[in-house]
Amino acid sequence: MSQVNVQNVFKGPDSVINYFNPDLQPPLPLVEVPPELNPFRGDNVRIYAKMLTTLPAQNVKMFPALNMLLQDPTAASKSIVEASSGSTALSLSMASRVLWGNEDVCAYVTNKKHPDQLRILRFFGLKVSLYGGLAQQEPHDPRGIMWRLRKLAKHDESVCYPGQYDNDHNWKSHTRWTGPQILQQLPEINVLCTTVGTGGCITGTGVYLKSQKKSVKVVGVCNVFGDPTPGPRHFPGFESSRFPWRDTIDTFESVASMDSYDMSMQMSRRGIICGPSSGEALCGLIQYLQKIKDEGNLQDLADNSSREISCVFICCDLPYQYMDGYFQKLQDEKFPPIMNEILLKCDQDRYDERWELTPEEAVLAVSRKIKDNQGPLRRSCNRQSCRERASCRSYRRTQPTVLDIRQGSDFRKGHIQGSISSPLKNLSEMTEDVFGDPNAIYLHWGNLKSKFDLEGHRIGSKHSPVLILCYDGDISRLATSMLRGRGYTAFGVQGGFPALRLYLKERGK
Repeated sequence: MSQVNVQNVFKGPDSVINYFNPDLQPPLPLVEVPPELNPFRGDNVRIYAKMLTTLPAQNVKMFPALNMLLQDPTAASKSIVEASSGSTALSLSMASRVLWGNEDVCAYVTNKKHPDQLRILRFFGLKVSLYGGLAQQEPHDPRGIMWRLRKLAKHDESVCYPGQYDNDHNWKSHTRWTGPQILQQLPEINVLCTTVGTGGCITGTGVYLKSQKKSVKVVGVCNVFGDPTPGPRHFPGFESSRFPWRDTIDTFESVASMDSYDMSMQMSRRGIICGPSSGEALCGLIQYLQKIKDEGNLQDLADNSSREISCVFICCDLPYQYMDGYFQKLQDEKFPPIMNEILLKCDQDRYDERWELTPEEAVLAVSRKIKDNQGPLRRSCNRQSCRERASCRSYRRTQPTVLDIRQGSDFRKGHIQGSISSPLKNLSEMTEDVFGDPNAIYLHWGNLKSKFDLEGHRIGSKHSPVLILCYDGDISRLATSMLRGRGYTAFGVQGGFPALRLYLKERGK
């Protein structure tokens, strides 16, 4: 038997392999939920979350993926394919790389999958093959994706199809790791509750716990038919599972997706970070306990010695890839407001400190003193492309167009020779702390947009630099960002025209 790495440090050439080995890990955390999430705490009920999200792959499917691969070492040299909503494929991909360096893993995914979730799969190096039709298909439907993959692997020896829905090494991974961990951590356990997807976690964990403690009740939680939460299945879709769940699961609960998302968010806000499937498990457990209480049988679940009822549910997913779902399912009142939301309607182009020149750099720019390899405008060029493009070389020698957006009366009092007066509506020398006032940003951004829409011809060619002057440099930064977003090579000046004038004055120019 492997020795647990108590310090949780993994070194040497096999460090990541050992990190992925559950036998070398301390037990995954078992965390009691706070009283706000346990409406039965006054009834001597204690509820614990088993955090399978803290596995190296950060999801419950790592145990089955690892066990299925370990039981089929020929997968080391094969193309691995799996029909997966995400977690199983991710875990298979990571485990196959870690164990054998096999990067040939393809996830067969519904074409209804959110683009961000497809990006996650590709980020982790998986090939993605989309299929149409039902998103959650029956494992043994001859029209379905799993049937086709099973047939493919049967006729092509270079393909490995683990088949998470009917591979016994799926559910046996939880008799090997999840169940023993929970019993070791909480010998007094009375109730196990988890969602049912493939059925591997609830079957394997339940089989082990009941083999050691027959009184443990096992509660399976399903989606409401027609109202899916990602990961679990509705009961008609699960009933055909070929795992030995019928002698293991005592009862089923169905939970609406909105309740699953909401509970997951409440847990996450209280430090138990988890996704909607985990929220569904806790909701299902609470529903079950309420039914038993209403029947007057709640204390029948308790240990005779302590009279406490110890319940465990599985946290099997994280919330991040399901963010769109939270905001679609839950009312706006569930979320804190965005302050200064007006800024989402303006000023969306990026900023770069390199686009704001010092007064000295600005003087060099407008005085034709820029040589091929000197001066601030050189920063905007890629050196390799400059060698190849004559237009870029001449651009660096081009004197910028100077656009002065101060009011006309102030322009007439003093300005850079050759600059263009282009007054911006509502801009004055008295404007203060523009970026500290969202409404001021929105106002000036709108005026700049209108100006550039109407007077773009005054700015000149997009191949020539533009220098924007204002009273203090702030509106120039805003204008520079906007013009850069439109493809111009624009710059502002730190401190605006007054800083430029002071610089020249100090040098007697």
